[in-house]
Amino acid sequence: MFKKHLDLFIGCYGSKKEETIHWLNFDIQTGRLSRKYSFTGIENPSFLAVDKKKSHLYAISETANGEVVSYQIKENQGIIDELNKLPTKGGPCYLEVDQNKHALYTANYGNGSVIVHSLKENGEIGNEIGFYRSCSEQSDSKMHAIRNIPNTPYYIATDLGLNKLNLFKHDQSTGKFMFLFDEKVPDGSGPRHIAFHPTLCVFYIVNEFNSTILMYSYDKKLNQLKLCQILPTISDDFQHENYGADIHVTLSGEFVYVSNRGHDSITAYKVLEDGTLSLISCTETGGKWPRNFTILPKDEHILVANEHSNSITVMKILTDGSLQRTGHQYSINKPVCIHAVV
Repeated sequence: MFKKHLDLFIGCYGSKKEETIHWLNFDIQTGRLSRKYSFTGIENPSFLAVDKKKSHLYAISETANGEVVSYQIKENQGIIDELNKLPTKGGPCYLEVDQNKHALYTANYGNGSVIVHSLKENGEIGNEIGFYRSCSEQSDSKMHAIRNIPNTPYYIATDLGLNKLNLFKHDQSTGKFMFLFDEKVPDGSGPRHIAFHPTLCVFYIVNEFNSTILMYSYDKKLNQLKLCQILPTISDDFQHENYGADIHVTLSGEFVYVSNRGHDSITAYKVLEDGTLSLISCTETGGKWPRNFTILPKDEHILVANEHSNSITVMKILTDGSLQRTGHQYSINKPVCIHAVV
């Protein structure tokens, strides 16, 4: 049955007294956003995730010490109820739910660490089952994201501060989360977010400092990890500061998109047969500081969180992969994460 509406959770910067998590409704036919409910009680929920059952929401609290918080989603009532929260042992900025392994993976930007918690059957966050810090005395390490390599027990974490990728294995038979090796990326990159192609063994990394994309190929046993392509996200003639932010691949695997903070745009690329990218276009978002964005199901729309202009922009994906602003915007204070419940 064709869905007419889509639920979205938005994480925003703000204090516990402010409404920092918002439940919005996206009308697929009209392209309009509307408010369903807003919630207080958590400071700076800058990244969100929902489990596969769509029954629980998980959020980080991006503070100096940091926490991960679990919520039960009560769809019929249009509310979320907090279940529990636990410390992350560092200032977090990203989390990923692995429902199959019953685990929650969090990247701590503040002290350059990764922490893994178990997940209970009722959706609560359980015990710490893994922790890694690149160097206890190294203040430059800034873990920015951790992602599972699809259909493998392996994970990649980006270290923006030390300019490298960290590879891990979560052995389900033993429950151990183990560091394997690290891989340096080109000097001055600042690796930030990771996106995997849905069918090819390739992934893409957006770099914060030099506004580039790195394209890597790999094999599923990690015997080979190869840097295949480096591409700019903005033109060389842009004279102001820009910071690469977020990156996503369409479900079809046809296109890759990157957000640019400073240039205030989304850059579109076509995925070629071998996974390399070819530039399509660069489109202004109509807002300032487009931090996070999401591609909605059917690869028809992109929603962009413009942190500094307090808005979410709705953009249409055209047949050639280029983007077009629809004219629809939603006003919201300091949005930094958009999570579609699909």
